[in-house]
Amino acid sequence: MSKSAPAILSMAVMSLWTSSATAQSSFGGEVGTDMWFGSTKIDEVRRDKPNTPVVYAALEHDLPYLPNASIRYTSVDADFSGFDKYDFTFYYKVLERELMTFDAGITLTNYSNSHYRTKDAASARYSFDETTFNWYAYGELYVPNTNFDIFGQFDFGSSKGIKSADVIAGVQYLIKLDNSHVALRGGYRVIDLEFTDLGPQTEDSTSPLVFVDGWFIGAEYNF
Repeated sequence: MSKSAPAILSMAVMSLWTSSATAQSSFGGEVGTDMWFGSTKIDEVRRDKPNTPVVYAALEHDLPYLPNASIRYTSVDADFSGFDKYDFTFYYKVLERELMTFDAGITLTNYSNSHYRTKDAASARYSFDETTFNWYAYGELYVPNTNFDIFGQFDFGSSKGIKSADVIAGVQYLIKLDNSHVALRGGYRVIDLEFTDLGPQTEDSTSPLVFVDGWFIGAEYNF
């Protein structure tokens, strides 16, 4: 996919947001940012520890049939592998209860400015600029009589020669305002990528692996 793919997909999501507003339907959303203190493991060998910024936004509505939408941007910059990761998610609220919510849908993930190389410092760099299809799930479990809740997010898939999983688990504290709230959050995130057609096939790595994991902290405004 061309370098304009993130912009095209962003316009598609923004079009959905605009249609929600112009239809005079009730809607809400969230914007947030995290700092992810990740550690890279390339082909099962621990490498450097990049500090990774994450920004995201979502809009939800009560229009029938149309999904809710969100955008998330993650930038990993490390020596042996790095990438910009754009997640465009379309999802439905499957379950809404007093102490629990659950969402499910699909995510289109675009990798750009990507690179990978083996443990040989002189080896060539390989890119995996692709757009993949993934399944998406998100859930929250509220702790009764407190402002805390536990959340988890998971998307996974296998397409374009990339088997991927992106998993988040954490806790957030809600500060309630008049018609909105702020969430202070923290937790653990893992991105696991396995490539079937990338770089050299060696005795050490028949399937190139890129693994990033670590703790994160962040804040979110929900309106």
